Amino acid sequence: MGLGGLALLGAAGASAQSLTVNGSGSGAAASAQSLATQAKGAAAGAAAGTGATMYLNPGAPASSIAGFAGLASADQSYAQAMALTYAAYAALGGRSDRQAVIQRKDGMYYIGLDGEGGRWFAAADQAMAFMFNSLVAKDGNLKTETKQAVAYSCASDLLCAVLAVAKDPYVTIATVARGGTVDVTITGKGFSNTGGAPTVAASDGILVKSVTFVSSQTLSARFQVTQAAALGENFVAVFNTGTAFHNVGAYKLNVIDGKDSGPNTEWASKAVAAPLALPGSASGAIVRRGDEQFFKLDVTAAGTLTLSSNGGADVKATLEDAAGKVLATDDDAGTGYGFKLSGTIAPGTYYLRVGHCCGGIGTYQLDAAFAVQSASK
Repeated sequence: MGLGGLALLGAAGASAQSLTVNGSGSGAAASAQSLATQAKGAAAGAAAGTGATMYLNPGAPASSIAGFAGLASADQSYAQAMALTYAAYAALGGRSDRQAVIQRKDGMYYIGLDGEGGRWFAAADQAMAFMFNSLVAKDGNLKTETKQAVAYSCASDLLCAVLAVAKDPYVTIATVARGGTVDVTITGKGFSNTGGAPTVAASDGILVKSVTFVSSQTLSARFQVTQAAALGENFVAVFNTGTAFHNVGAYKLNVIDGKDSGPNTEWASKAVAAPLALPGSASGAIVRRGDEQFFKLDVTAAGTLTLSSNGGADVKATLEDAAGKVLATDDDAGTGYGFKLSGTIAPGTYYLRVGHCCGGIGTYQLDAAFAVQSASK
């Protein structure tokens, strides 16, 4: 699902690198992220091979393992990675007395916790994520929704699991191509600007450029999607200042490759614009990323024109006169993510340009209403 490490930005700050908190991020979350990053760094030194069976108690340093000083460096690295995983869990408020049994053997990595059977993994990273998720799953103080969110999102990546804790179902807030930037309105509940605007976290390769608190139900955020972003579903979370384990919203941002592919979109220029009757409707479809569709409107009398969209695709629209002058533009003023333009207009030829808001594809329904202006008495 492309849910790797998270990049964050707080109330005020420039773009953030992965797992670096700027501005007013939660101290506990920042601490947990730092520990998780250290854990992954330690795991990198846990070379494949066969080593000793090690017993690690929660909250204890790796050096507390019996005979630690005499262990192979790869064993020491694996033990340190698991001790830091415990610490990241504790930094988020987790509590556990479950001892871990860990081992490297024949290129595989074993992790077992008291109360359940252990498992072998092909990579130390995967074993760390399994350990963290197992601790969350057995924590009686956490809500079922939190446990489900972690299990759903982050089965094999510790950095993701540290922040993938949600109260609400995941909602896709935008689709954007690699290399693109998108402004997104995030809707939810419980957003707070006490102590500063909330912190927004996103998966690796997605930079959070700005966050603006609008209301307890609305935030505005700008995301820049780099070429390093994973294709498909990526994770976005919102944290109020001073919170860590429970965020106030979790969302998905869909990343596409941004390459031109597939058939041409119909009506992709003014020269081949589709005529739109007044009043009338039309079905549109953006079938190639980055394309736009054009509709031609011949207005024979002054009046009030209303143009709106609905349907699956999140499209935006621009109304231009015959000379190409932009008269109006809109993205989400209509129903759902549809656009809506409305105002008085003089007789003439006009063009409506429709494109996907975020570089994606999809179908939509276009509706046009027109009321002739009453003659002056």
